[in-house]
Amino acid sequence: MAEVSTVEKQKRVRCSDEQFLEAVFSSKTYAEITSKTGQKVATTMARYARVKALMAKSGEELPAMERKRPVKTIDNVEAMAATVRRLKAAHSGE
Repeated sequence: MAEVSTVEKQKRVRCSDEQFLEAVFSSKTYAEITSKTGQKVATTMARYARVKALMAKSGEELPAMERKRPVKTIDNVEAMAATVRRLKAAHSGE
């Protein structure tokens, strides 16, 4: 008998406008907002864009958000450079 895997759906996290705006004004990145509201980063970014557009129409301005930047190490950069060299060598022989 084939094994059927069940994927649990994540429950939708609801967040009031007031809670969302408090998180926006006390955060610098989308990731910080998500940690305060419990929503996903993509959901937070989309909601921020919608709210920012609505507030702009009424003359209010929201603080600018930054994306959390990945930490790049020297090892990571060197590994990427090695991958680029390998790919160049593989594709130049065509």
